[in-house]
Amino acid sequence: MSTTSADLPTETLGVVAHGAGDLRVESVPLRRPAASEAVVEIAYGGVCGSDLHYWTHGAAGESILRAPMLLGHEVAGTVLRQADDGTGPAAGTRVTVHPATPGGNVPRYPAGRPNLSPGCTYLGSAAQFPHTDGAFTRYAVLPARMLRALPDGLPLRTAAVAEPAAVAWHAVARAGDIAGASALVVGSGPIGALVVSVLRLAGADAITAVDVHDYPLTIARQLGATATLKADATDAIAAVDADIVFECTGNRHGLESAIRGATRGARVRRAGVAALAFTVASAVLSTGMQAGTARTREARPDKTEPVKEVPKNA
Repeated sequence: MSTTSADLPTETLGVVAHGAGDLRVESVPLRRPAASEAVVEIAYGGVCGSDLHYWTHGAAGESILRAPMLLGHEVAGTVLRQADDGTGPAAGTRVTVHPATPGGNVPRYPAGRPNLSPGCTYLGSAAQFPHTDGAFTRYAVLPARMLRALPDGLPLRTAAVAEPAAVAWHAVARAGDIAGASALVVGSGPIGALVVSVLRLAGADAITAVDVHDYPLTIARQLGATATLKADATDAIAAVDADIVFECTGNRHGLESAIRGATRGARVRRAGVAALAFTVASAVLSTGMQAGTARTREARPDKTEPVKEVPKNA
């Protein structure tokens, strides 16, 4: 039976970032749901890199905290109360969450790709102000359209990885046919590790993973990497000569390694949060690569910018 408004608490515990180095678990108001909103009892949440940046730096890229904000967008739980308008999963349904809300029309964006809308908001994001609170709470009021019912047998703890897994799945899908190709994954953190896993499922012939630390490389091998390299092995990275490259670090050193390890005419996809102030046009032009940029933190699972192929004779 669905919980009524009278049965809902007026407050719930939440994880709130107040500023750089100021993270608090505290009581926050639980607002009354609108007709199109459901109440979800959150069971598990995955800690995204953006959550860590809001906590440690008070900002994630260009999204700067201007007020306290609830963190969390990688969550799974059980519907406590279905939306009053009857939309979305029924009470008792186990769900994960699609945390984006498209919005805005200027500048324009490709039809059918609302993740690229200029006013797109995201649970636990300071990209807009007022900020969009996240779902690291005991109970969360969420639009019914965000909820995705889980298949039987999938643990809620595993389901909390659905959102970052969608990032990896989409990045690989945007790279085209993978079967039989050699792939290089630069950065073997959570997103890079998931990219490795999806590449294996997609039939990549060889998968080389790169990272600065040993432990992520161990995980990458467990998930399907056929070879691993440390990030300072520049000659070995260049020798990979990969058909398809995924840059999953978001920093210039990772992108330099990605370009270095790509064969001529390779496809290079970025799945890291970019905060770069340098030009790579000459490198792309000289190798004839297809360049794609992934938006992994302020978008829905369809998270990659349009891809433009650069002719070799450009």
